[in-house]
Amino acid sequence: MSEEDKAEGLTPADLRRKRRSGALVFGLFLLAVLAGLAATVLAVNDGRNYRRLAQRFGLQQYLLSPAPQSVRMDRPKLSPPAEHYPPWLLHPGLERTATFEATQARSADERCASLKTDNATEFTFTPTGDGWECLFFQEFGSASEKASLFVQARGALPHLVRSFRIKLSLVDPSADQSVIDEAIVAIERFGLPMTAETRLYIKEMISTRREFSSIVENYRMTFGKEITDERRYNLLILPRPQTIKCGDAPETPPNNATTQIYRMPVGCLALRVTPAGPAS
Repeated sequence: MSEEDKAEGLTPADLRRKRRSGALVFGLFLLAVLAGLAATVLAVNDGRNYRRLAQRFGLQQYLLSPAPQSVRMDRPKLSPPAEHYPPWLLHPGLERTATFEATQARSADERCASLKTDNATEFTFTPTGDGWECLFFQEFGSASEKASLFVQARGALPHLVRSFRIKLSLVDPSADQSVIDEAIVAIERFGLPMTAETRLYIKEMISTRREFSSIVENYRMTFGKEITDERRYNLLILPRPQTIKCGDAPETPPNNATTQIYRMPVGCLALRVTPAGPAS
């Protein structure tokens, strides 16, 4: 025991307690210094060492917060007004019962011949190598500048249709409706398969002179004015290529792990033939 301790009146027990307190304080100070150094080492490089340590001991779910999800804010897309759609598309259900109708395959010249009318001014069908062209022209009214309807269809033999163009010259208001009606009838006579709703849609757009470019059923359609004369309009109907063929199912099913799957309209539907019952 030192003289200073004797002067302070410290007993040996007090002196031992004092030494233990000093050692405890020094230990806490040393621990704080080491913790600071460890925190510095773990925090460098955006906490990469800390994440490695947590993953090493399997404590990710306790020590690591989940990564924030990437949120992309796109510009809101405004839907066109309802009047830009055919009205029947917006109805909640079908207005009529769907039916299957057997169609007869007609050759290109037979289709072209179906356009001819008693009032046709021009009508020609011209094979061109492996293709063909059909032209039809008819005038309407009795004005000095007559309204007219011109049809030009092109395709490949024997019956493939590649394009169907109708030019409407609406230069005589008294004959405009007749030209429009004949244009819709020409589409039906030529044998372009369409629902009644699609033909009504085309007629409404032509009657109101509303330009459009749409994909309707199996067709891409465009309707607009001619650049040189705003009284003349062109309706172009392009059948979309058929990518589905009827036939037997493949012998080997595709490998779902390596085969890409695309959504597409059904092209064929096999119907069961019900045998006729015995005649009574």
